Amino acid sequence: MSSESGTVSSSGSGAGIDRPIFVEPDEVFDAVQETLSRKWHLRIVYQLLENGPLGFSALKREIAGVSSKMLSESLTTLEEERLVDREIVNDQPVRVEYSLTERGDALEPVVSELISWGVEHGLEEGV
Repeated sequence: MSSESGTVSSSGSGAGIDRPIFVEPDEVFDAVQETLSRKWHLRIVYQLLENGPLGFSALKREIAGVSSKMLSESLTTLEEERLVDREIVNDQPVRVEYSLTERGDALEPVVSELISWGVEHGLEEGV
């Protein structure tokens, strides 16, 4: 990547197509970090990518260790970020289903690459 030239090179090997960027990389990193850096956010996105729409209880079962409070807060934040959509599917009793928006769905290649990188490089002893 070259921030001085105003282009980004993208590919797994470092060589790839150069395309102009119109923002500072730091601005992008800050925005992405603000959106996805909370502990449960990527786990929620991953589960919705893997399993499609899920109710609150099903989502909680799939994410080991998350409390109901943290899951609720995380889902609210992801809704505010327009990554997750909340739909009431039954009103008696109230049943809510969560799914990814188009914006959230667009994270699939990012999540996939993060997992691939983690398997290849990040799961070493001491990391």
